[in-house]
Amino acid sequence: MNVLLTILGLACVIAGADLLVVGATAVARRFRMPDFLIGLAIVGIGTSMPELVVSLVAGIEGKGGMAIGNVLGSNLSNTLLILGAVALIHPVSISPNTRRIDIPYNILVTLVLFFLCFGFDFTAHAAGGVLTRWKGIVLLVLFTGYMVYSFRTAVRTDAAAQGSPAPAPMRKAVPFIVLGIAGLAAGGRWFVGGASGIAAALGVSETVIAITVVAVGTSLPELATALAASIRGNTQLALGNIIGSNIFNICLILGLTAVVAPLDASSVTRIDLAAPLAASVMLLLSVYTFRGRRINRADGAVFLLLYTAYIAYLVLH
Repeated sequence: MNVLLTILGLACVIAGADLLVVGATAVARRFRMPDFLIGLAIVGIGTSMPELVVSLVAGIEGKGGMAIGNVLGSNLSNTLLILGAVALIHPVSISPNTRRIDIPYNILVTLVLFFLCFGFDFTAHAAGGVLTRWKGIVLLVLFTGYMVYSFRTAVRTDAAAQGSPAPAPMRKAVPFIVLGIAGLAAGGRWFVGGASGIAAALGVSETVIAITVVAVGTSLPELATALAASIRGNTQLALGNIIGSNIFNICLILGLTAVVAPLDASSVTRIDLAAPLAASVMLLLSVYTFRGRRINRADGAVFLLLYTAYIAYLVLH
């Protein structure tokens, strides 16, 4: 049954991702909005639903480590696994605004989470403390500020790209988006249930399950959506989805979960938080110092190798 759930979930995720990309692109072109903003707002929130559901359930059940580990693992897979895979298919161009605002903000919110878990004297603590309700409110304020800024600074431009297929009519776009999000949420949930059952049967610890199997499972919507967008040549939609999901995971998901049920972060280590932070910093450095205005296939290969190495480290330890 776990194997069947895993296969069915993956199929729903792939189908839902394709519907969501078609619908979101049609909306972007209809309202002459940049693809990056559509990827950030509609696609980013839609594909973050599995993480939200899993973290909320884990938080309510008192499994704070599972909730936080799911977010940290998802952000790591978003940056290294998904962006690496997208870059291998099609080099990802980076706009000036993304270099100056979006990527640094991703680093900022990860640092804030680090300090909220460990405090400013984090070297004195081997494990994290508690994400209380007021800390969750801080994360929600950061999320609100970022969304307000993104919408206010979005430049209205013609999103129609030369040689791109004609967008779906609006009467089809909205059902596509709704069905796509539903498929992503249900498929991601089924995949997590099946994969977690398989991992538990193999005797893998809960922490490793949260950061690896559960995190990758809940990141499948981002992976499928980003790959579908990249194959269609729409790397800005893929990039907006990835960065937006990272910020949503920390600010919206952990913020909302902590407000509903404070999260015990005692099982979260500094390495767990440092890994996605290091990946975000590496992305920023690659944009500014290594390749300039795009992430090419060589960068994507390095990202995938680093992700594989980190997962191997978790399993061995």
